[in-house]
Amino acid sequence: MTVDFASRLRGTLRPGMTIAFGDGVGGLRALDDGTSVLGEISRAAKEAGGVRLILGWSPLPLEDLQPDAFTEVITLMPGWGARGLTASTVTRSIPTSMSAIPALLAGPLRPDLLITRMAAHGGTLSFSTEVSWQQGLIDAGIPVWAVVDGSAPAASAVRRGIEGADIDVVGACGDGPAPMPGRAPEAVHEALADNVLRLVPPGARVQYGPGQLGTAILQRADIPLAIDTGLLTDAVVDLDRRGLLVGVPSATYLFGGDELFGWADGREILRGIEHSHDVTRLASGGPFVSINTAIEIDPYGQVNVEGIADRVVGGIGGHPDYCAAGRLSSGGLSIVAVASRFGGRSPLVAQLSRPVSTPAHDVDVIVTECGHADLRGADWVQRRALITELFDG
Repeated sequence: MTVDFASRLRGTLRPGMTIAFGDGVGGLRALDDGTSVLGEISRAAKEAGGVRLILGWSPLPLEDLQPDAFTEVITLMPGWGARGLTASTVTRSIPTSMSAIPALLAGPLRPDLLITRMAAHGGTLSFSTEVSWQQGLIDAGIPVWAVVDGSAPAASAVRRGIEGADIDVVGACGDGPAPMPGRAPEAVHEALADNVLRLVPPGARVQYGPGQLGTAILQRADIPLAIDTGLLTDAVVDLDRRGLLVGVPSATYLFGGDELFGWADGREILRGIEHSHDVTRLASGGPFVSINTAIEIDPYGQVNVEGIADRVVGGIGGHPDYCAAGRLSSGGLSIVAVASRFGGRSPLVAQLSRPVSTPAHDVDVIVTECGHADLRGADWVQRRALITELFDG
């Protein structure tokens, strides 16, 4: 297997090629014989010269990746696993929302090859714990090299195009997606969740972010909720167990532990970004409530979710997509929920230390553990007063 995979890479990679590497918790690590996938790709790229690598959301360490083996390493949604790449001069992080990624990959960043993990059940290949932007590449006719994992859950709702796609099985693995169980909420997250839930109508479609706040919202909900989100986490299992989950949730990534993976296996949950982050779809139909957080908020409600000054925490992600959809939804809401202080500092700042991730006009309500500021109908002067009072009160 080692010789086959390595030799195929060396026989395929050429100067000017762009390789896309599957993302999420199902990001490839090693083949079943121990071969490091990113290590082999790096070595082959260095020998070929002039190869570009595209990475999506990387919550896992990118084991054995040698960034300087590539002419460019482009991150579309830099997760925790990609933070170590920032020291390399060849790494570039594209400031884009999730909804814009399919167009980027169909146009200026179009790859020549996708290398990814796929699940195999009953002789059928499918995506496993993420569909993300990968289905869009298949639809665009991009060849796929699949490393097949017979133990991985199959939670994809996408069936079209897989059987007739240009998919070449190049190896096998059995390590499965990486479990990423969430941390239990603290008292501040529970207070935040309670204040958020007071604003959510029963049966609403809800988008929430990963982390302790998202967990608290689903754990403390006492009304039926439909989940229409980007990252589906462990807390949805408890919501379903309590009989409060409406229908089948929709997401594009799974992000949790083995319980979530087992619960999701065989359910048609995951779809591509072109579905999960489609603002028009999200804003249509019944009330859609987006619940997101922030690193910094200015006095008018502009939001920064990327980091503080030069310290990058993450990417823009779906924040602006979901906030816009919540604002446009009839009966819906765009909520930004933050603790009034975190790490000894307030998220309210006089001026954002990084570019705006989400504009102020796409934020309806700001919630803290102490209350909320409803900004709908407020002009700029009133918004400043309401936000300042919320954090100073």
